Amino acid sequence: MSFGRFIFFISIAAGALCCLSGAASADTSGGLQLIGQSFTTNIGESFELDIQLPGVISDTDQLTIAIYEPVTNEEQFIRTTLGQNLGGVLDSRNVDINQLQADAWGQATITLPISSGGSSGIRIARPGVYPLSLEMRTSDQELIGRLITYLIRTEEIPTPPLPIVMVAKIDKPIINIEASISEYLSWLEVLDNFASIPVSIAITPFRDLAESLMNSRPSNSESNHEWIRSPLIPIDEASLVDAGLQQEVNLLWDMGSDSLSKLGQLAPTTFWIGHSESEPQFEARWERGIREAIISAEAVALPPDAGPRGPIEIRINSSTIRALVIDELSPKNSDDTAASHAQRVLAHLAIIALSDKSQPIVTVDLNKENHGSRFADHLLQGIDQLGWVKPELASLAVARPLLTADNQPLQYELISTPSPSTADFVKYREARRHLNAFRSMVRDEDAQEYESLSLDLLFSLATELPEHEQQAFWDSIIDLIRRQASLVDIPPDESIQLTSQEAAVPFSFQNRAEVPLRVELRIISERLTVQDFDDGESTTLVLQPGVTTHRFRLKTLGSGSFPIAIELHSPNGGLVIGQAQAALRATTPTGVGLGLIIGAFVFLASWWLLDTRRRKRRTL
Repeated sequence: MSFGRFIFFISIAAGALCCLSGAASADTSGGLQLIGQSFTTNIGESFELDIQLPGVISDTDQLTIAIYEPVTNEEQFIRTTLGQNLGGVLDSRNVDINQLQADAWGQATITLPISSGGSSGIRIARPGVYPLSLEMRTSDQELIGRLITYLIRTEEIPTPPLPIVMVAKIDKPIINIEASISEYLSWLEVLDNFASIPVSIAITPFRDLAESLMNSRPSNSESNHEWIRSPLIPIDEASLVDAGLQQEVNLLWDMGSDSLSKLGQLAPTTFWIGHSESEPQFEARWERGIREAIISAEAVALPPDAGPRGPIEIRINSSTIRALVIDELSPKNSDDTAASHAQRVLAHLAIIALSDKSQPIVTVDLNKENHGSRFADHLLQGIDQLGWVKPELASLAVARPLLTADNQPLQYELISTPSPSTADFVKYREARRHLNAFRSMVRDEDAQEYESLSLDLLFSLATELPEHEQQAFWDSIIDLIRRQASLVDIPPDESIQLTSQEAAVPFSFQNRAEVPLRVELRIISERLTVQDFDDGESTTLVLQPGVTTHRFRLKTLGSGSFPIAIELHSPNGGLVIGQAQAALRATTPTGVGLGLIIGAFVFLASWWLLDTRRRKRRTL
């Protein structure tokens, strides 16, 4: 089948938005809704429709059910979804409203026996997809509401069945984590109920989400699902890499993968569900090693006659990524319920399976247009009963042979998007420096608060957090660390007197924090060395709460007065805790002075000896 199969769909879908009359549109339900139905049926079975009646009805109102000739191709099917060209009527039934026996909520069930002929039921001669309309009218034949759905008769299975890929990209806000966890649990309950059907699942496992989900659901080691690797929080990877925060990006990806591994089998590291991500994000992913992806049709520069159903290549600068494009199956109508939309998508898949002999691969997004888990539940129930399709994992399907044209792989460009955001991460880096510095000052057993702050700082890179809130949070981290560092006092400016070349001098420090703190002490002077320092310039001290006094052996290189600088740093050198100046006065003789003194002593001693001898001679 050629890739021009969707040009017809595009033209009529655009026209339908403005040209359809009320009688012909699938959106004229008038409050009449489909809330459930038999997904498939066969001869000898009963076909059931669960409907919601309009809020205001009369016992004289009547419901007409009509079955139309089977649909033979996609173009015809698309018309029927819009209420057009339904074809000839095979059978119809009129039901009085009072015969439906609706409950107090206006819900009722219609049961239709299916037969291949005669008058014992609805006559369905052969397997296929049959449009079915429900029209509700007054006794005066005024149309109240109308809906269209599909009856799928199976039995005969196309050989081979249609390969389909089902992905569930579930994005929930991390701001309201409790509500998000509740929605994720609803999704996982549905997916776990259909563990045998391969589904490729992409979620953002923020913080302890995966552990919460794991603890809230029974483990299923027999699941055929795969979990797509993801960073721990939603991020603009391209912007972060551009800002030099590659280390943070790597850490978030590693943490995300570790978290997702608790939920089930991880997809290969080279695979990613990108959907409508921008070109810069794809480039960043490619640098990470991503080589296969799922992407939405809106993100690809497809010509109007192209709707690729199979692996294609996406050009990324001078490289390429294999990709499957999300199929645009039967868009949601305004009056759709989860059941009615799911049945229409299922019917669309059945039509492709029956009519397209080119063995396409159809990629279905279970959460497209934020369908929700109820839509996924209905669709997966239908997939489980429709033997005409064969689900497979996205990471396997994307490795199938590429679609070609003129013996060359089909290649497409991504739609141009703005460059990555120019968010200012200067304050983030400053906050990280302050936090890392103070973390190096505390013991592991006292570091819980700072470990938590470190995670909060990492999570502040989430794209959901407005930039002004990010900047405010980073400022708060910097202010907090500065306040904590100010709890350490160094000796005030003072004078130090040395009367010898080398002497032990006491230095007192005060730690007003409640826990011990490690600091690096530096005593700096061009005319002084500290004998106790390992490298001659600095040493690490542990300051217990309160006042701590340490003695250090100072050695002067001369006499006189000269300044010395006393500095306290974090052990990693990233933060200056405090600084002070002291004046050192050394009265120790210099080498020249000592020589003069010794010379004078020798002279005096010699003079004394000579004088003593002269006196003795006089006495004799």
